[in-house]
Amino acid sequence: MRVVVAGAGFAGLMAAYRVAQAGHEAVVLEARDRVGGRVWSQELVPGDPRTVVERGAEFVLDGYDLMRAVAGDLGLRFADTAMSYYEREPRGGAATTHQEMARCAAAVAEAAARARPGTALAEVVAGWSGSPAALAAYVSRIEVTHGLAAASLAAAAVTDVTGGFERRPTWRVAGGNQQVAIGLARRLPSAGQMPSAGQIHGAGQIHGAGQIHGAGQIHGAGQVGGAVRLGCAVRAVEHDRDGVRVLTDDGEAAGDAVIVAVPMAVLRDLPFSPPVPSRYRAAWRRAGLAHNAKLHVPLARPAAASAVQSVPDRFWTWTAADQTGQVQPVLHAFSGTEEGLAALAVGDGPAGWAARVAALRPELALDLGRAMLTTWNDDPWAGESYSASAVTAAAGDDELIAAPLGRVHFAGEHTAGSWAGLMEGALRSGARAADEVLAHARP
Repeated sequence: MRVVVAGAGFAGLMAAYRVAQAGHEAVVLEARDRVGGRVWSQELVPGDPRTVVERGAEFVLDGYDLMRAVAGDLGLRFADTAMSYYEREPRGGAATTHQEMARCAAAVAEAAARARPGTALAEVVAGWSGSPAALAAYVSRIEVTHGLAAASLAAAAVTDVTGGFERRPTWRVAGGNQQVAIGLARRLPSAGQMPSAGQIHGAGQIHGAGQIHGAGQIHGAGQVGGAVRLGCAVRAVEHDRDGVRVLTDDGEAAGDAVIVAVPMAVLRDLPFSPPVPSRYRAAWRRAGLAHNAKLHVPLARPAAASAVQSVPDRFWTWTAADQTGQVQPVLHAFSGTEEGLAALAVGDGPAGWAARVAALRPELALDLGRAMLTTWNDDPWAGESYSASAVTAAAGDDELIAAPLGRVHFAGEHTAGSWAGLMEGALRSGARAADEVLAHARP
C-alpha cells in the first residue's frame, strides 16, 4: 500500500513509522519547515545547549509508556527535571498552600465523578465549602492546564493524568522532546516518485529546523528522510472507494489511504471531497480548543529547581534540571485561557508577561530583555495549543472524532480520548490510525 500522511507531528510520524515498519510506503506532507508540530525544542541562547527549551509540549508524565518505548528505540534517554509538574507553590492570592489545594482537588474530583455528563467545572466547584483561597488557587491551576475557563470546561476533565497533586517525578527527553519527531522522520525510508500535477516542494530536508527570528537551533537537528516533504501544506483531501488524492499548493499525492494528523482547529477548515458527513463536522465543532502560551527567560544567576504559580494572573513558572543534572539557566512559564492571555497582553509581545513573572519571582535574577514568547492559537498550522474537554461536547464525540471514513483515517492528540492534549496521546493516536490502515492492507 501507499499511505499519505498529512502532518509531521508526533501523531503523523508515528503513523508513518508503523506503516513503513509493516513494509508499506508512507509519504508525509508537512506545512512547516520542520517536523514535530506542537513539539518544538530550541536553544533560548543560540549556541548554548544548556538553554534548550520546549516551546510546545514539555513534560513526560506517569503512563507515557509508548513515548518511553519509542524514545528507547531511537536511542534517546530521559532527564529528571528535579521538580514536579504536580506540586506548585501558590502565590499572589489569599494565603493558601499546596496541601490545601490538594484537599480541594480531591473533593472536586469526587464530585465531578458523580456529576452528569456536560456539567461545567464551575458548577461542581461551587459545592466546595472549604478554604476560598484554596479553591481560587485550584481553579486557577486547572484553567491554566486546560486552557479553558471553568464555565466552559467539562468537570470530567479534572480526572485526567494531569490532574494529580501528589508529588511525583517529571521528565523531559534529554536534549529536547523534538528529537523524537526527528528520529522517527529519519527512520522513514525515502518514498518513490509521487504521481503529481507538479513538483512537491521541500522533500527530505529540514530547512532551518528549530530556528526562527535568530533564535538558536535544536541540538542535533538536521536531515530527515525523503519520505517527509516539508513546506508542503495540505489544502484538500479527495477520496473514493479506489483511493485518495491529497492536494497541496504544488501538486498532489495519490495513495491507497490517507491519515489526516493535523490539529483540530486546522481539520475543521480542511475541505474533503466528497464532504465528510455532517455528524463528523458537528463533533469537530463541539470540541474544545485550548488557549495557552509559553514564556522563557534566561537566568543571570544559578537557581534551584522550583515550581510556583501565580493564582490571580493565571500562569505558573518553573526552573528545572536538564540531562546534566543541574538546573538550566532558564525560567519557564505557562499561561492559559483566552482571558488569562489577554490580561498578560501576549498579543503585544513578551514584555508585559515578563514583568509579571519578575514580580512573582523576585528571588530570581532574570534577563528580561531576552525573554522569548510562544503562542499557538494564532499559528496558522496549529490554531490551538491542544484540545480541551468542553461542556459543548456530546456523548460519543470522542469515538466519532477518531472514527475512520472509508480510506480516510484520523490521528492527532484530539483523537486520543483520555490521552487527548498530551504527547503520549498523539503517539497513541498515530499507532491506532496506522493499525486501522494496516488491517485493510491487500495481501
